[in-house]
Amino acid sequence: MARPRTHSDEDILAAAQAVLLRQGPGGFTLSDAAAEVGMSRPALIQRFGNRESLMQAIAAREVEQTRAWIETLPRESGVGPLWTFLKAAVRSMGPSQSQGAQFDARIALAAVESGDAHLAASGAERHRLVQEAIAARLPEGTRDPMALSLAIHGLMAGAVVQWLVSRETPLRDVVLLRLGDLMTRLWPDLPFPM
Repeated sequence: MARPRTHSDEDILAAAQAVLLRQGPGGFTLSDAAAEVGMSRPALIQRFGNRESLMQAIAAREVEQTRAWIETLPRESGVGPLWTFLKAAVRSMGPSQSQGAQFDARIALAAVESGDAHLAASGAERHRLVQEAIAARLPEGTRDPMALSLAIHGLMAGAVVQWLVSRETPLRDVVLLRLGDLMTRLWPDLPFPM
């Protein structure tokens, strides 16, 4: 008879994600993930297989978290709702992710994602969800909303890269400043308070 499971998959994935973000992909081990949730390494392997399978499960969980987060936000279209969504997206980066080891781990994880087809697919899905959410909030009548959405999302990613080399101000401030500049150029007669 099989033993009853004392830890849910969600609990395991949350704990493993915390270890991954704390230690980065290079320092992420099954032993540390198991210890974080309070189970043995063999039990973790029995549930998730190897390290790569666990990382893929974490990535799939992040896709679902992104989808769920987007669904909590109003889906109105227009310049005001778009700006509100963009500010919420930037603020979701969180102060802990814009400083120190956790953000550095996210950057390292992005590099690992690019080299693994399953992880890259999850990353692409997260980006697609955000891009579609941006496009859905653009003012009605916007010409080629997906192209503009890709440009806005690309500006956000570019601002992150710019911040990586300076880190002089909080990441959220840099991204919001760049987005505010773009929004002012697209809709010059409207205010975009931070």
